[in-house]
Amino acid sequence: MSAPYHPGQTPWPDNQSQRPDRPPPIQFRPDDQEPGSNPVFAWILRIVGLLGVAVVSGAVWWYIQNEGTPGTGADDDGGRTPQRSEGKYEFKAEIATPRVDRECQDHAYGKTQDFFVANPCDRLTRSVFTTTADGDRTVYTSVSVVDFGSEELAVELQRLTKSDGTGNVSDLVKEKVISVDGLDGLSARGGYASQVQGGRITIVESDYDPQSSDGGSESELDDVSEDALRLGGDIADDNGG
Repeated sequence: MSAPYHPGQTPWPDNQSQRPDRPPPIQFRPDDQEPGSNPVFAWILRIVGLLGVAVVSGAVWWYIQNEGTPGTGADDDGGRTPQRSEGKYEFKAEIATPRVDRECQDHAYGKTQDFFVANPCDRLTRSVFTTTADGDRTVYTSVSVVDFGSEELAVELQRLTKSDGTGNVSDLVKEKVISVDGLDGLSARGGYASQVQGGRITIVESDYDPQSSDGGSESELDDVSEDALRLGGDIADDNGG
């Protein structure tokens, strides 16, 4: 109990005013929660992250698949494909995939056709390439690979096709698989080369594009044909030969 108050006496202090103020209690509201505590938002972040990983992985895979060895696929030049083996001339295939046949007699003419009737081949692989000779002359080159079961037959066919007037394996221009204005085949100017490797013979014939043949010669066509012999292994081995 407090002492009685007398007039003129200083009032007693208010004890209530001397108490320190207490801060109001913290109020928790849904807005103050961190975004990560929302399960829906967390799943959205996970999905976005997985999609990002998938996109990056796909891009890396595409890059690896398209970094193949030159000559294994079509380039930007009308779908033509440069050869892999190196030589004097740079050849580009005029067809995306070599033509493969299991018999030869229907793809030859003259005495060469008669030879195939008597001596059937195991496999015939053909393609046509273009290259540029001196003076910017365009050359079309036929590469034909004939597989036999015997080296003796390959040598006999080479001997036959080296002789004039004996026919040959039909090139793809002659068979109208490829069309070149002014050319009915690639044997008219005599560009020729051949090579026997075991039971396989590669036969090459070359001729100029009529639009760019000025200054050309048979010896130049022979030179192109000789260099193109290396393409025989490319087209035959890549297609199951």
